[in-house]
Amino acid sequence: MQDLISVIVPVYKVEKYLKRCVDSILAQTYPCLEVILVDDGSPDGCPAICDEYAREDRRVRVIHKENGGLSDARNAGIDAAKGNFLGFVDSDDYVHPRFYELLLQVLKEEGADIAGCDVKKVCETEKIKESEKQPVQRAVYSGREATANLYDAQMYLKSVVAWNKLYKKELFEEIRFPKGKLHEDEFTSYKLLYQSESVVYIDRAYYFYFQREDGIMGKEQRKISPAVLEAYEGMETFFFERGEKDLLQMMMYRYLSMVRRYASDAVKSGDEEEIRLGRYYDKKFRKDYRKYIWKIKKPKRKFRLWMYYHFKICV
Repeated sequence: MQDLISVIVPVYKVEKYLKRCVDSILAQTYPCLEVILVDDGSPDGCPAICDEYAREDRRVRVIHKENGGLSDARNAGIDAAKGNFLGFVDSDDYVHPRFYELLLQVLKEEGADIAGCDVKKVCETEKIKESEKQPVQRAVYSGREATANLYDAQMYLKSVVAWNKLYKKELFEEIRFPKGKLHEDEFTSYKLLYQSESVVYIDRAYYFYFQREDGIMGKEQRKISPAVLEAYEGMETFFFERGEKDLLQMMMYRYLSMVRRYASDAVKSGDEEEIRLGRYYDKKFRKDYRKYIWKIKKPKRKFRLWMYYHFKICV
């Protein structure tokens, strides 16, 4: 008997893109799926589209709920999921037909708790290659190594996001996405990775992240968000309580770098609230700089932080 994969799709104001997303999931070569469409109080035609899919395909289940945001919709899907494995797909994105087949295959072969793949950013629908000439390559990390990858520039994107992965459902026994927060993955990914025995990635860009100007990522990724800084403050507490000095050091360099950028940009913004937050984070930077700077080993990193600390110059 095949394992059931529960694919959770939060749905809100994506009438233009929803069918492309759902069709790509229903076209998976791995057949044992349940697709949970969580209508998060969408005011457009999305609820009707969801119900139509449920009538036409028994693998589709629909949850209609009041608007609570992306995290709340994902959490509703987790609570309703019947599968032993969970996947998340944002409703304006789409996936390769072999996405879940390959992720489940390598997860089982490696005895991993999480399997992930590369991400391809797209602006329009691109032709999906159905076959690959080269064999699939994989990289396996311990949970702690996978957590450290969050602070590696080359690994960051595919490590931090929730949607390019397949998870054992048991990882979510005590973890949920933070309701009402932007950048919800920043609040949860490090916890999921850290508690995993091992994490495997394949060298296939089988998740297609659709960039649109009105999307959350499109709006927020251009500048540092206070929500991201809040998530990193949670990481600081998490690693400190567990005595993870190396992870704390890696995380704090990234955190301090973001704090200096946010503080510098906010003061120049002209917005009273941002200026207030900028001053707050400038003070926090100076406090944390004195606490952590001696632990940072790489000279270039120290220099960048030193320049802001002494001259408020971001380099």
